[in-house]
Amino acid sequence: MIRKAAFIVAIALLTFTTACSSSSSTPAAAGGTVAAAANSATTCPTSNTTSFAKTRFVANAALAGGAFKRYIYTPAKDGKFAKGASGRVTALIKAAAAGALAVNRLDAAKSDAQANPTLCKLIVTPLEDLKSSITGLITKTKTGDISGTDVNGASSQLEDFRTAATHGGAGFTDDTNVSP
Repeated sequence: MIRKAAFIVAIALLTFTTACSSSSSTPAAAGGTVAAAANSATTCPTSNTTSFAKTRFVANAALAGGAFKRYIYTPAKDGKFAKGASGRVTALIKAAAAGALAVNRLDAAKSDAQANPTLCKLIVTPLEDLKSSITGLITKTKTGDISGTDVNGASSQLEDFRTAATHGGAGFTDDTNVSP
């Protein structure tokens, strides 16, 4: 009985995650976000259009990177998503929710980056690449077919994104003082 209830809750959470991640991609289908990304070189502002654009960017990028690393990258490397692993369903649910959060925060980071002239020129492309990698991982968590090798691509995209952010003056690093 408890196992059935846990399965129903897992399905509900995955449905919620799907709704959240698909609603975040709706503007792209309308052409607004995609057109802005494609024309980012020509539409970059000459001065900040939002107060604290770099600070907001760093906060949103750090939340996205932290959610990815803690709930997707580390469990995948530890084998928590493997069939038969202890706590696999919970790890998959957390990964799907963290992926939706990461995509949402990357969208916010993109709008913050587009409000700053330096970040606008450097960040938009690596950010879109990272977002598409994480979206692919969300799809794999829904089917339960995610492995440690699957997250390597997204991890390299995160490093490219971090490098671009550092060149733009809005770098961020891992907090090594956090307990697992």
